[in-house]
Amino acid sequence: MPEASGLGQTPWIETIQSRLRPTHSRWDLQPLWRCVQAGGRFGPALDDPWGQQCRPDWAARGLVIWPRGGQWRELRLRLVCPANWLQLQQPEPVAQARLVLRWWADQVELRVDGARVHGGDLFDTACRWLLPERWWQGEALELELRLRSPLHDDGALIESRLELEPLDPADPVDLLAETKAELAQLRSGEPPTGRFHVLGHAHLDLAWLWPVADTWQAAERTFTSALDLIERFEELHFGHSTPALYAWLQQHRPALFARLQRAVAAGRFEPINGPWVESDCVLISSSSLLRQFQLGQQFSSASFPELEHYLAWLPDSFGFASGLPAVARSTGVRWFCTHKMAWNATNPFPHRLFRWRSRCGSELLALINAPIGTDGDPVAMERYRLAWQGATGVDSALWLPGVGDHGGGPSAEMLEQLRLWQQQAEAAPQHHGSLRGYLADLEPLAPRLPVWRDELYLELHRGCATSRPDQKRHNRTLERLLREAELAQALAGEPETVDWRTLLFQQFHDILPGTSIPEVFEQAEPQWRAARRSACLQRDRALQAWLGAGDGEDDCVGVGVGEGWWVAQLQPLPPRARSLRVPLGGWSWGGVKLPSQPARAGGQWLQLPPLAGVAALPLERTVAAAAPQAVQVEAAQVEAPVWREGWRCGNGLVSFELGPRGLEQLWDSQDQPQLAGPLAWRRFADRGEFWDAWDIATGYRDHPLAWQWQGEPSWLEQGELCTSFVWRGKCGASAVRLEGRLLANTPWLELVLSVDWRQRHELLRLEIPLAQPAQRWAADTSGGVLERPAQPVTAREQARWELPAISWIASVAAGGGLAVLLDGPQGVSASPEQLGVSLLRAPTWPDPGADNGQQRLRLALAPCPAGWCRAQVPKQAVAFREPLWLRPAAAQGRPKRPQALPPLGEGLLLLGCRPLGESGDVVLTVQNCSPCRRYLELGESWQLLERLDGLDQPLISQGKLSEDPWLLAPWSLGFWRVRPDWVSA
Repeated sequence: MPEASGLGQTPWIETIQSRLRPTHSRWDLQPLWRCVQAGGRFGPALDDPWGQQCRPDWAARGLVIWPRGGQWRELRLRLVCPANWLQLQQPEPVAQARLVLRWWADQVELRVDGARVHGGDLFDTACRWLLPERWWQGEALELELRLRSPLHDDGALIESRLELEPLDPADPVDLLAETKAELAQLRSGEPPTGRFHVLGHAHLDLAWLWPVADTWQAAERTFTSALDLIERFEELHFGHSTPALYAWLQQHRPALFARLQRAVAAGRFEPINGPWVESDCVLISSSSLLRQFQLGQQFSSASFPELEHYLAWLPDSFGFASGLPAVARSTGVRWFCTHKMAWNATNPFPHRLFRWRSRCGSELLALINAPIGTDGDPVAMERYRLAWQGATGVDSALWLPGVGDHGGGPSAEMLEQLRLWQQQAEAAPQHHGSLRGYLADLEPLAPRLPVWRDELYLELHRGCATSRPDQKRHNRTLERLLREAELAQALAGEPETVDWRTLLFQQFHDILPGTSIPEVFEQAEPQWRAARRSACLQRDRALQAWLGAGDGEDDCVGVGVGEGWWVAQLQPLPPRARSLRVPLGGWSWGGVKLPSQPARAGGQWLQLPPLAGVAALPLERTVAAAAPQAVQVEAAQVEAPVWREGWRCGNGLVSFELGPRGLEQLWDSQDQPQLAGPLAWRRFADRGEFWDAWDIATGYRDHPLAWQWQGEPSWLEQGELCTSFVWRGKCGASAVRLEGRLLANTPWLELVLSVDWRQRHELLRLEIPLAQPAQRWAADTSGGVLERPAQPVTAREQARWELPAISWIASVAAGGGLAVLLDGPQGVSASPEQLGVSLLRAPTWPDPGADNGQQRLRLALAPCPAGWCRAQVPKQAVAFREPLWLRPAAAQGRPKRPQALPPLGEGLLLLGCRPLGESGDVVLTVQNCSPCRRYLELGESWQLLERLDGLDQPLISQGKLSEDPWLLAPWSLGFWRVRPDWVSA
């Protein structure tokens, strides 16, 4: 140890010297570890100057520190039993000793006399190793501790000490006196007035710093360990979530699953499920969120019928959308449990036990549960119990011992420590039991609990909506294909199972947000593609069956010499003549030639007749070789054609003007300007946050970077159906290409930004200056619509400077507003002066190459003079991101089919249309995205059979239907069993 240089170091030396001496029952080992230091000398690990220079905050706490980047640190210690402890064992042994270690390292190995006795990692971060009997007989132990620092953070040995425990729980020689004194101090000398409800738990991320294949092995180890401990410790109850894990065990480890089911039947093992996986709850559509709960609840009820399944266990997801209570409640969930809101970085969440109410009035009881990944430390337990009791007034506190994140669960060491303190009067008593039992005791408190009428916004991890945009694109595409496949099967009367499990699995809260190692995404890629192919095939087969179901000539339309094609709209949208790109040829419908225009990217633009609701049109395509034989047809007029005058372009619904600074102005149909200045494409440094892929740097705006455009925009395509422009530039080493496109009869201007992204720790944003200052703004979220004041007032509003939107965000101003339509989930922001969209990031941990490569980002600007609701922005967003279906007809004789579904009324969105078994009946799921009551009107082609809940159970039998069955309350979800007339026929 170096000599003291000045008085300032003396107290530190005295502290170290006092720590070298063992007390009656504890011995701090931190100063005794030795390691190789600079220059090759071997000395005390705490003397390494690197920690003092680079992590003085950690050094002040007495941590052994070394640099990040996967570097190993080897510590050694010769451990001899102190003389005063040897005296305790005379004439008979009264104590046992445990080596207590706690670390921050991604790989740990403890060896004693050359033999490995314990291992750990970033998740299994502690041990209480029992010293052998030979140590008490005077034999020294040679300890070797090898630790590897995380890639993203410096490593640390946080704590190392010896603790004595009494062999007799009565503790005749007061070995627990120091801990009892700490407990008394926490309670200001008062005796404990509450108790603990103890449930063993093992949080298991399906992927994170390990690939999914490791998760299956971790699950098997975790469940086997828990079942073994249940047999060994009669008091232990264990709970675990995630139906996807149970389904894997059921299929691949049937013997283990049967053993688990027996433990469930005995009341010792508790599935605490809810959704299929512990999913992200702010980046997935309402349809996906609903399917998470439907599939999870259905599996749980089928596999564990002896239990009532009313829990949503989501301890670690990164925030929760305001619509979640409505979705969960529709599937029988009453309780919502999380710990993540305790992670708020700015404003502590005000409640630990409350009622969470969505905008439609659906409500869940909500519990901010104890931390996950804890142990049996009596001081930590008591500190938590007192905080819980002070916040809720409830005497009983839930405690969840068990290694987490990578599975593990409670260990025998933890349970032995809990047993020991269960027998001490100075510690609060423990009751081991189920989570359902604990929540049942809390339910009578519901009438007097506070009500939270908002999203559960996590004031952290604001970058998750932007990181790894490829995962968001995959998710958005597969969501659509699965919904379309179910709709097609419902129309065709072919109830083939559509498998949502791949999508739901990839929506896990460390996969979809893009916060895992690269191997996770590499292995997910073929699964995304296979699931897309399967859904496409199912959809196309069913649509061809539906469209080819005619019986004879009376059902057929006349055809000429051309090819037969079908175009279908698979959402019940209002009628509008839409333009799309098709193969070259002469296209007609019903003897009328359709307007066309050559497309620069190949093929041609075609304007279709209006498609109303879910409907299909038979088209005829005449190729060049067949042109001389073609039937003469009448030509249709272009509806709302695109015009251009100089640098200004429009179509009667929206217009824009280009200039040297890019897109300089946008006008609505009433010629009201929308922009206070040109669109601002911005680039910032985004560095310094601990959770790299998760967090946008709080002060990123203080670090702008250059963005260079090459000259002025230039026109690319010009015509009545499509006019487009292009603008090229560079940001750093990344080439950028912006293409803007306006189509005939389309109320938005589409923008496509293509980037060869090569940056690191940067943030790419689009900021839209508003000509009309926003008073409020709105955006869609999972399960509903979010509305906020544009000018934040409270500290909680100010902390929400970035949030996720699923498919649109809109300003609300006195004279209307402006909507931004998104192609998938994005991070967005809003203020009175501007709307913002975060487009790309470039974190390097845990994925060193995240976001890099070719990226294509698509969005649109849509003026809404009468406000987002009257402009039906949610439906515009659907039309923007969901393409029409265009395929050659399976047969030349094409039958006429009735319109499948009429356009839904204002504010109503179709979330699902799927067959119900073999009956031909259909389940419709509709969301009301408006503040008004709406009627579902399907016309004479559909027969209403009954109103359902989210699990296909009749509401009338549950006594929950008191109004018109077609009526949908504001912001609510509705489920109906209906029968199309072609099934009745």
